[in-house]
Amino acid sequence: MSDELSAPAGDNDTMPPSGFLTELRLAISFLTILPLIDRRRASEDTVAASFAWFPIVGFVLGAALTAEDWLLAHVFAQVIRSVLIIVSLTVVTGAVHLDGLADTADALGAGRDRERALDILRDSRVGTFGASAIFFDLTLKILALSTLAGHRRCAALLLAPMLARWAMILVASGLPYLRSSGSGSTLLGNQNKSLGSRAVFVAVFTLVVVPMLGALRAVALAGAVAIVIVFKMRWFYRRWLGGVTGDLIGACGELVEIAVLVTMAS
Repeated sequence: MSDELSAPAGDNDTMPPSGFLTELRLAISFLTILPLIDRRRASEDTVAASFAWFPIVGFVLGAALTAEDWLLAHVFAQVIRSVLIIVSLTVVTGAVHLDGLADTADALGAGRDRERALDILRDSRVGTFGASAIFFDLTLKILALSTLAGHRRCAALLLAPMLARWAMILVASGLPYLRSSGSGSTLLGNQNKSLGSRAVFVAVFTLVVVPMLGALRAVALAGAVAIVIVFKMRWFYRRWLGGVTGDLIGACGELVEIAVLVTMAS
């Protein structure tokens, strides 16, 4: 996750944008590189409310990847398509969650030194552990996806991005945000006031969509694995640093994305 979310400040007399479309635009601009920035600055409550729409954005990403995969199937073999799909996902998300995974892996090298770990998380450079984490992340995704075909492949492409972004909500819910400034503090600091009905709607949407993906046994297993990872990561983050940062949230999303693809491929 990045530390930039709200739009640049505009005219002070301009009313801040609000509503579903603004919240969705903020969620999309936060999770992708798509140019959806509004010149007006959204209110803190609107920014926080956009957090609930992350899984919807994940589903849209999955649908776009599925469509891309169908088009590529007319030209390329399955393995090449799998590489191109993972490249597309990395590019459209700006590799921001990969960066979070890399920073988290580097911070783990600090062991029990909390302050050193937080300093590493603030450092934009990628170390040896981080580079290794990126390599294994991309390798596992490509290998898992390359073994999937037909309806099961479509289900995996739709499910993995959606559950990964559900994981970002759940891993952060109720945990302190460890940076005092930045959009992350706004996003998480107000979440209890803003998520409510939106999160319920997204949960219902997910429960309706998931059975439609088919391969119900594999989908259910992937969902169960994702839930276990989220709660393990919550426990670990609380014990290790006492809360979360954008990098830690992104790292959890990446791990869930890998786990879903690997589970669907098993």
